[in-house]
Amino acid sequence: MRGIVERVFARRDVLDACARRDLGAVITVLGELGVTQGQISELTGIGQGRLSEWARHKRAPAASVTFEAFADGLGIPAAARQALGLAPVASGGPGLITGLSPAEGATLSVRAPSGSARPAAAGLSGLQGLDGVRGQLEAVVAVLKAQQVRRKEGLAVRRPAWKNLVFTGPAGSGKSRTAVAVGQAYRKLGVLSDGRVLQVAAADLVGAGPDETGKLVGEAARHACGGVLMINDAHGWGRLPDRGHQVLRRLHEQLSEYRDALGDDLAVILAGQAEPLGELLGGMPPLAARFRAVISFPGYTPGQLSAIFVALADEAGLRLTTAARAKAATVLAKAEMRHSPGNARLAVALLNQATAAQARRLTASSLRTQTAAALATVNEGDIPDRLAPDAVSVDQDWPGQYL
Repeated sequence: MRGIVERVFARRDVLDACARRDLGAVITVLGELGVTQGQISELTGIGQGRLSEWARHKRAPAASVTFEAFADGLGIPAAARQALGLAPVASGGPGLITGLSPAEGATLSVRAPSGSARPAAAGLSGLQGLDGVRGQLEAVVAVLKAQQVRRKEGLAVRRPAWKNLVFTGPAGSGKSRTAVAVGQAYRKLGVLSDGRVLQVAAADLVGAGPDETGKLVGEAARHACGGVLMINDAHGWGRLPDRGHQVLRRLHEQLSEYRDALGDDLAVILAGQAEPLGELLGGMPPLAARFRAVISFPGYTPGQLSAIFVALADEAGLRLTTAARAKAATVLAKAEMRHSPGNARLAVALLNQATAAQARRLTASSLRTQTAAALATVNEGDIPDRLAPDAVSVDQDWPGQYL
């Protein structure tokens, strides 16, 4: 199968599909060559039902952890990883090349690997363009730090402060990156054991009945134990027939259980639109009381978007030439006027296009003959003149490939 995977991901049409983040098209090509959805599911840990929905284009993946699970599980080549917007070298996860068995979590829409979100090197201090957000979070961290000091002094803390948060604001405003920074800050304080961030869609925690909903919420909490469970589009629960009562009740039960009986080794972040999310929590005061603060994300300026683009490229292991940086700033400034203002997903979309262009340029000649510097360099020609019209979606509260 390894040979099939290498041949498939060397094809131009497959690289183009990767650049569009169209895993459904990739799954279809693999199927035509004898790689079944069941085999893909076993290797990646992604449910076969979800793979089928992608192949039929009934749904589309959006979370970075999903693309990482797919790429790591199949062991796809570096050029295809870059086209998908991933670092060219796999992070050591399970998959076809390593021969390890997949992790648990296939029933969720995203797998829960041990490193489902990359750590923020600078913690809260590295949150560019989010000074107001950082100030609010520093107050939260200060309370938890004082609590830890009391513990070290031998004082009993029988009822620890809640560390759960609510993030509100438009898509692409920095909520996912901030969640990673929060997880690392909590780990450094010692209030979480590892600070990982697991992101799930709110809709994927709703089952056909109360028992199934309880199982899904419990499974998500179990996978996130030790870190942060970030639930995206949480305001959508308000559109359910029961106004989200069952899933909110199950979440309340999990939060209580983890604090009282399971070492308090879990933090939950609800992310979504401010007004409907506020109404949702207002309908269940006991649950609302378990969320320490509501943090509002205003969005980014064009200059901040440019800085984010550079930072994301660096995190992806890429180096931008001076000319590439200048062109990217111009393209982002124009795109910001056409799309939703302050949306960091514009920077993500531009980086997706740039890495795909770079991958095509490199694969035009043998990758084996390229120097390490050439493999990591994005030049001016790799930056498109403008963002593709459908390159960014502003109506989903998912992080995109790099956020």
